[in-house]
Amino acid sequence: MMPETQTRKKPSVIVRLVLCLLILALGIGGFIVLKKMKKSPPERPVTQPALQVEVMIVHPRDFPVTIHGYGDVKARTRVTLSAEVSGRVLRKEAHLLAGSVVNRGDVLFAIDGKDYQLELDTAKSRLAVLSRDLALARAELQRVDTLRRKKRVGSISAVEKAEAAVNAIRNQIIQVRKTRNRAEIQLGRCLLHAPFTGRVDWIGVEADEYVTPGKKMITLVDDSVLEVNVPLDSRDAARWLRLRDREQADGQHWFARPEPVTCTVIWSEDDTVRASATVDRIVSFDPKTRMIEVAVTLKQEKNTPVPLVDGMFSRVTIPGRVLHNVYVVPREAVSFTGMVYVVTDGRLHSRKVEVVREENDLAVIDKGLNPGEAVITTRLEEPLDNALVRVVGGKSQ
Repeated sequence: MMPETQTRKKPSVIVRLVLCLLILALGIGGFIVLKKMKKSPPERPVTQPALQVEVMIVHPRDFPVTIHGYGDVKARTRVTLSAEVSGRVLRKEAHLLAGSVVNRGDVLFAIDGKDYQLELDTAKSRLAVLSRDLALARAELQRVDTLRRKKRVGSISAVEKAEAAVNAIRNQIIQVRKTRNRAEIQLGRCLLHAPFTGRVDWIGVEADEYVTPGKKMITLVDDSVLEVNVPLDSRDAARWLRLRDREQADGQHWFARPEPVTCTVIWSEDDTVRASATVDRIVSFDPKTRMIEVAVTLKQEKNTPVPLVDGMFSRVTIPGRVLHNVYVVPREAVSFTGMVYVVTDGRLHSRKVEVVREENDLAVIDKGLNPGEAVITTRLEEPLDNALVRVVGGKSQ
């Protein structure tokens, strides 16, 4: 008889399959029950983020262009006086120091003129002797001529010799007079006078020094008329500088004279040191740098403790032409590609504009905008067209 364990039969394949399906159904049912028990999160509407921007309402207006440049303040009149005679410097005035002011006609230097004085005295003595000789020669000529004409005594040759003697003395007198005049001129040049009231800028000789003609002795500067030569970009000068109608005669090919507008000159080291000036003329055009040099003349101002003086490097502001019916916006409102962004119905729109002038932190737009539009002044990096925007602030034009 076989054991009981051996007599039991193993479950059939069908029973096993049914059990597997039953377990799988229970798992699926449990998953469905658990899924139904889970609560879904609350739904939120999809919103587009809005760009926060500042805007400016623009309107067309007139914009006066201002031209800026730099240059050194210089005196218009600067003269270096040189010695005109040779000799030793006898005297140099005690007040003659660099920076001091001398008046017109003041004696600056005295050069030894004894040689010229001796030449002058000699010429005067010779003139006195020749004058007496001329009187005697004329009397002799008259006597010989009278004897020949009235008494028929003498000959024509004797008269001619007497006349030749008179002419020779006259010629000597002319030469001696030239010597006398030249000595007087040279003697006068021994004293060096100030040709105008001005400031002593440089002194090249001292007392007891020997000088020759052409030796530079002193430089005087007339500070009453100061000017600044301002180099300007030739394109800016041609486009924005106020020039009058040509007044030169035909054939004079040069720039017309600028209008005498009032400009401002400010010392670059201190903004409080400034003066008014007037645009005077166009000095030159440099083909290498393509710069036009404009001269402005400073106006004299009294009671100024620290005035603009010769040598100060200064900033010059020149009023230029006026642009009409243009839009003025901050420079950051215009992209590098020449685009401006405006707000319309809460959406961003790009506009291609034409910038005719950039000055300081402003951009002047000629075309591309309409009156009353809201221009975005916030700097944006390639925003998408029709993007939603939210205005958080504004600026006045």
